[in-house]
Amino acid sequence: MHAALIIKATRLCNLRCTYCHDWRVGPGQTMSYAVVVAMTAKVLGDPLHDTIDFIWHGGEPTLLGRAFFEKAVHAQARLRRPGQAITNSFQTNATRIDDDWALFLGRNRFAVSISLDGPAFIHDAQRRHRSGRPSSDDVARGIECLQRHGIPLSALLVVDRQTLDLGPDLVFDFLVSHGITSFGLLAAKPVNTPDAEPCSHAEHYVRPGEMGRFLAGLFDRWVAHGDPRLRIREFDALLKRLLGRPAVTCVLAGHCFGSYFMIEPQGDVSHCDLFLGDPAFSLGNVVTATFAEFRSSPAMTAARRQNEGAVEAMRACKNFAICNGWCPHERYTAARHDPDYSQRCCGLGGLIDHVRAHISAPSPAAASGQTVG
Repeated sequence: MHAALIIKATRLCNLRCTYCHDWRVGPGQTMSYAVVVAMTAKVLGDPLHDTIDFIWHGGEPTLLGRAFFEKAVHAQARLRRPGQAITNSFQTNATRIDDDWALFLGRNRFAVSISLDGPAFIHDAQRRHRSGRPSSDDVARGIECLQRHGIPLSALLVVDRQTLDLGPDLVFDFLVSHGITSFGLLAAKPVNTPDAEPCSHAEHYVRPGEMGRFLAGLFDRWVAHGDPRLRIREFDALLKRLLGRPAVTCVLAGHCFGSYFMIEPQGDVSHCDLFLGDPAFSLGNVVTATFAEFRSSPAMTAARRQNEGAVEAMRACKNFAICNGWCPHERYTAARHDPDYSQRCCGLGGLIDHVRAHISAPSPAAASGQTVG
């Protein structure tokens, strides 16, 4: 069984991104080594876990210093059971990356992903330092440092209103010119408001239909470009499903509950970081409970039951075999804020139909290779 831990090792951050609601200030926002050990022992000690992904997020994880991660890797080595496969991923804004960080990440085989919001005028409008200073030059230096040390990189690009206004053509031109060849794209999401009324307004919300149209335009450029070295996670994932292959991303797998866990600095555990702020998805604390208890908890049982009902309502959709109901959080947000939301369709259908039209002659990059995330 696969387990993925999305670890908010610190909520502190040196940037103040316009769409972000993950950062915090004040005490208690960094994970102690005692929590790291408890988390590692519990996840590696679970007899069902044979593959474990440690996904280090923030805040900004480099604020913890390399010694924190040296000890975390040491704990994994000491507590790993024979036959278990462990991966470590590192999501960073790259502003603090230097030669020492690059050497550490390479030596310990961390998968590194950079938060990068497009051309400098968009990136600097959305991702500024706490002081208000733009961050794109610092990010560029960090990327250059990692590339100089031969560290494989991917990038995650958040699509908010400014990116939609820029359009897929200019975004694609930026991607191919930046020297990074593996990308994922995330639609901006609002703060979770569990009691929000349907169709209520939300700031920083790119609706599934809007994101689908943007991605369709990007897909056309990607196919025309024809370079197998340029990989875009969303297109890889859909093409694999359309070719009858297993899902390679959680959003198309259809069974994320009980496999993905968010760990807060104090050890509090929830289902996935996307549901941050909704107590209905809180499962307990990793210091005092086990992953078996999280999987069987009342909150997890209720979440599974609700998800099964929502998925069942979409089963008649012609694209259901491809999307498996899509990401539960996409439905969660759309049900509250998207006037086009329908219980009979996950919202991904337009993009699936667009990609299906190209399936007879897919890009050379489509059928195989590594994806982001």
